[in-house]
Amino acid sequence: MKVRIITGICMAAVIIPVLLFSEYIIYPIFLSALCLMATYEMLKVFKKERRPEIAVPSFLMAASYPLIPFFTRATQPQVGYVIMALGICIYMMYLFSICVFHKGRMLLVEVFSTFTTVTYILLGFTSLCIVRYLPFGEYEFLLAFFTAWGCDIFAYFVGTFIGKHKLIVEVSPKKTVEGAIGGVVCTFAIIMLYGFLVETFTHAEANYLALAVLGLVLPVISQIGDLFASLIKREAGIKDYSKLFPGHGGVMDRFDSMLAVGVASLIITMILPPFH
Repeated sequence: MKVRIITGICMAAVIIPVLLFSEYIIYPIFLSALCLMATYEMLKVFKKERRPEIAVPSFLMAASYPLIPFFTRATQPQVGYVIMALGICIYMMYLFSICVFHKGRMLLVEVFSTFTTVTYILLGFTSLCIVRYLPFGEYEFLLAFFTAWGCDIFAYFVGTFIGKHKLIVEVSPKKTVEGAIGGVVCTFAIIMLYGFLVETFTHAEANYLALAVLGLVLPVISQIGDLFASLIKREAGIKDYSKLFPGHGGVMDRFDSMLAVGVASLIITMILPPFH
């Protein structure tokens, strides 16, 4: 527990300044580094990290994708979206080609699992960057972080103190129904309070309908993302994705729910902007 607490403090000492100065390139570089490490961890799960024909293009995409929204934000963001969509299509066809020309040495299931999980990681971290550079993104991008961290913390404490009914034992034995509900309720309250504070102390006006939708949907998505990452670990027979963060595991162990929340928050925010 002591190691876990010390590591948590060190992580906070890095993440908080990055969020405070997210207007600058330090933020996409930080997401790019996380995306690269998470991709390595996922490829390692499927034993593909030492296959250069798979690893090299995957690492190149992981390192570059979170940077694209930053460099295209001031001119035409749509150009960045086209570049990213085209890149994913090329990556998909490239993996399909490897499967075809390896003549049975690369199974279809290996290609599908690699493409699905790597693309999931790319979209998750890139979405966190896109949201930041939307109008009023300086307030909106924090909702994803508050949701992922808040839901995880409150679900843990509620489940520890009053949890009696197991949620999905086959995937995550320690999670409880009470913890899951507590995570949603507490996160909803945090998001609504955050909206009120932003409206009170800044020039932005809060859209409480949008905040309510985010407050109800994002914590559910957060827990699904967490369970999905746990399911991969369970099927792979591993405890942690890596030992990068002592006491916490790897990037995928700490940011698993953040990936799902990032994509969901981007979609909802573009349809129902929480601030205007």
